[in-house]
Amino acid sequence: MKAIPRQRPPPRPAGIGKCYWNTLERWKEDSFRYPPYHYQEQFLMTTDNTWRLANATEKELLLGYGFNHTAVAWSASRQKRDPVGFSDVRNSYLGIRSAFILSVFWLWHAVVSLFLPYLTSFWLCVWDFHRDFVHINVVCMAPITRGLHYGSNLIEDLVMDKGTELLNRFLLRKTNHMGSDIRMITGEVMNEKVYPRQSICSDWWLWEDGFHQRWKHKSHINVLELEAIFWGIHFQLEKFKVRDARIFQVSDSYVCISVVSKGRSSSKQLQRVLNKINTTLLAHGLFMIIVHVESTDNPTDRNSRR
Repeated sequence: MKAIPRQRPPPRPAGIGKCYWNTLERWKEDSFRYPPYHYQEQFLMTTDNTWRLANATEKELLLGYGFNHTAVAWSASRQKRDPVGFSDVRNSYLGIRSAFILSVFWLWHAVVSLFLPYLTSFWLCVWDFHRDFVHINVVCMAPITRGLHYGSNLIEDLVMDKGTELLNRFLLRKTNHMGSDIRMITGEVMNEKVYPRQSICSDWWLWEDGFHQRWKHKSHINVLELEAIFWGIHFQLEKFKVRDARIFQVSDSYVCISVVSKGRSSSKQLQRVLNKINTTLLAHGLFMIIVHVESTDNPTDRNSRR
């Protein structure tokens, strides 16, 4: 069902004759987004004092599409400007011409059971259907969960068993030979503007606040992003006393990732900050590895806007 916020109810809304007064109050409180029967108690998620409908992420899982299937509906900048509108768009995509994906599993199972009789219907249902299942090994379990799942023999379980060292080694093997940025191929649809670089997921690590720094001057956003990388290097030097080592950072700025990886820039403003970064790295024997993270998934983005 398409999510359409309104100032007044539409003419002849579906199911209004079967709704009590409290259902209609919830309908009004939610700006008449859906037909009124959606706000009946059996369709709500409630606590003692609050109520809500299933959000887009929960609907994705219920329909079998997998975690954050519609998260790319808008660009990151547009999402930040209008988070409510972004939620409405995601819900609308899941309500218009969407299908119950798990029903496809049963049809697929009927076809492949002739050739792979050892694959039971349960085994097929624990595959994450929407994430290019043709690239998943038939013995790899990747169930649909409230988060990204990479299968029983991939990143998630390796990290759980052996810690972040193995994850770091995996990322370092993805370092681009033309620079020091990490370029990954995850099997997802590529963005032609940034090919072949893809983003990492911040949930691979646990994050906590390390330092806060107030801007002392106004400047272009790319310059400020590069300054933030410079402060991150200083934080690692002061807290972890790193010397003669490889250090790792994430950034949501493709410009900064590119100039740091190359070590140079044609922009005088960027080169001024980049000179400080290069000097610091050279003086302490550091080699910087940098990887892209989506702005909406950047763990530092929310705190930077306080």
